[in-house]
Amino acid sequence: MKLWKYFITGTLILSCFAITSCSKSKEAEKPIEDNPITEPKQEEESYVALNVTYTNTTLETGSIEDTIEAIYDSVVAIDAYINNQLYGSGSGVLFGYDDQFSYIATCHHVIENCQTFKVTLSNNDAYEAQLVGGDIESDIAVLAVKKTKLTYASWFENTEALRLGSTVICIGNPLGTLPGSVSTGVVSFNNREIQVDDYHKMKLIQTDVAINSGNSGGALFNAAGALIGIVNAKYSSSGIEGLGFAIPANQARTIIDSILKTARYHLEEQTWETGYVEGRWEIGFTLGYGGYGFMRTTIGIASIADNPTHSDYGKLKANDKLNGITLTFKDSSKEIQSLTNITPQTTTIEEIYKFIYNANLTLGDVITLDVTRGNETLSIEIPLLQYRYMI
Repeated sequence: MKLWKYFITGTLILSCFAITSCSKSKEAEKPIEDNPITEPKQEEESYVALNVTYTNTTLETGSIEDTIEAIYDSVVAIDAYINNQLYGSGSGVLFGYDDQFSYIATCHHVIENCQTFKVTLSNNDAYEAQLVGGDIESDIAVLAVKKTKLTYASWFENTEALRLGSTVICIGNPLGTLPGSVSTGVVSFNNREIQVDDYHKMKLIQTDVAINSGNSGGALFNAAGALIGIVNAKYSSSGIEGLGFAIPANQARTIIDSILKTARYHLEEQTWETGYVEGRWEIGFTLGYGGYGFMRTTIGIASIADNPTHSDYGKLKANDKLNGITLTFKDSSKEIQSLTNITPQTTTIEEIYKFIYNANLTLGDVITLDVTRGNETLSIEIPLLQYRYMI
């Protein structure tokens, strides 16, 4: 998993309230330990595809107060649980429906690693929600509740046309305990390129609207009540105020469209085969240092893939010692890239991740890992496969 933090004069943090932590990081130097491989789940039949209706209401309001009243009920509070224990809270936006479900957009980091979800409407009615799909890279996820005829936000058609200084309205669940909170501000910058980790950038709407922990997944509306963004981050440090960010509606809707296109619902089991973004791939292993005492003598596999759609699922074992990496592209015009003689003295774990993620790999490309397993030296090929986030 990628931990989206960036240090300049402050820290860019995902604005989800979490009891423990909202996400895990490959960059963390995990110790190498055993992690048994699990078997993939069998695919089931009798699924149905989705046919979701979006709303396109044009509000005719005379004031900000009128706008807020019209859109207020489209924003919900989300509680996420692990083993029936509250893990974190965030926000979400009702954006569409079909004959059974209403659909909610939120941030992926609000729901990541969690198993069950509760959605609370503005009138305090609460419903169990199910995961329709999520995308780590764009930080977007979709939930569904079995309740229709609710208030749905309307997508702003072209976030490229946002004007600097235009009024924005944020509705969300700050601190995870104050659902339905409203704040206003302006668009400070549009398409601000933010480095969210060492190998990943996002173009976000920058705003001075008040954003706090728990606002993640909430709505950023314009003065006419159209949804222009999904709130996902802020800078947080002493002396820094008014630096919040939202995923532009155009980006969010593209991801959501892909998730809904690929998701399927099982009528008999009443479960979801989660949707995904076509072309995404993920490696599931985590690197760590091995050795004794305070000595770092090897770099190897600290934990292995646990999702059957991780490209390396079932291929690696915890404690495999990493000796080298070769990247081979399906496009034969691209040159093979190699990183050899990997040791803690010559290479850092961060440099290994950068080598992989900065290579612009696509589905069908192959990562070959040279590892030592016990007394064996192995060459393990990992063809990049379509990734689908699942619980």
